[in-house]
Amino acid sequence: MMAALAQAPAGASLPTVGDTIWVQRTIALPAGATIRVAYWDAADPVERLGPARVTARGDSADIAYPIVVWRAGPVAFDVAGPLLLGAAGRIDSLPPQPVSLQVASVLPRVPPDSTLAPQPRADFVPRTSLSLGPVLLLLTVAALALAPLHWWWRRRGPARHRPVLPPPLAKEPLERWADAGESRAVASVATARLRGLIAARMPAAHPALDTEDLLRAVAGRLDWPLAELGDVLRSLDEARFGEAAFPDAVGLARWADELAPRLVQVAA
Repeated sequence: MMAALAQAPAGASLPTVGDTIWVQRTIALPAGATIRVAYWDAADPVERLGPARVTARGDSADIAYPIVVWRAGPVAFDVAGPLLLGAAGRIDSLPPQPVSLQVASVLPRVPPDSTLAPQPRADFVPRTSLSLGPVLLLLTVAALALAPLHWWWRRRGPARHRPVLPPPLAKEPLERWADAGESRAVASVATARLRGLIAARMPAAHPALDTEDLLRAVAGRLDWPLAELGDVLRSLDEARFGEAAFPDAVGLARWADELAPRLVQVAA
């Protein structure tokens, strides 16, 4: 005997949308036969929730599938038939079983008198007037607030004294002196120029001081290239008082002239 039974949750007259429903089918088993559940996947709006449950009852077996229905109203579908395996290796496939269900909606029934009655036409919404007054007021306040800041930013600060450069010195014929073998004279002229410039910028470093005392006198001028200044002055002393003639007295004099503009005068 074959039958199809739809089981709804307890306490409900009809299964509703989203409830778990067990679709059960009873199969008569011949002597020595076993049952094998066929794969079954229902079409929309029915969805299978898990594998089938098989319960043996003597000469019969119950096959139940857990399903859920996602649409209210009458639903019809076919449950796949199982396979019967005989003792002699015979296999019989049972036909699918049609199932019909009535599924209730989970939404409450709305009485007819709860429908909304037509409302009268709403009045026109008055359009607000446009005015440039707030914008002009905002621009005026912003201009009044930013004017002092702009004046303070653009105001001229105190005038800064620019360093006064000494008048250019007359150029001696250093190259001609060096070609004539007078490298000491070239070094002496370069030394006099550089020391005179240092004394003009810093009177404490007068030309009467020797090289080391002069370097100690200008040691506080951190804005001067003191290391390079010491190298130039010591090289000029070597060219002036050394036992051998200095090989490039003209290049040494040019080095001293290039260093002179970097000795900035103290601002008054």
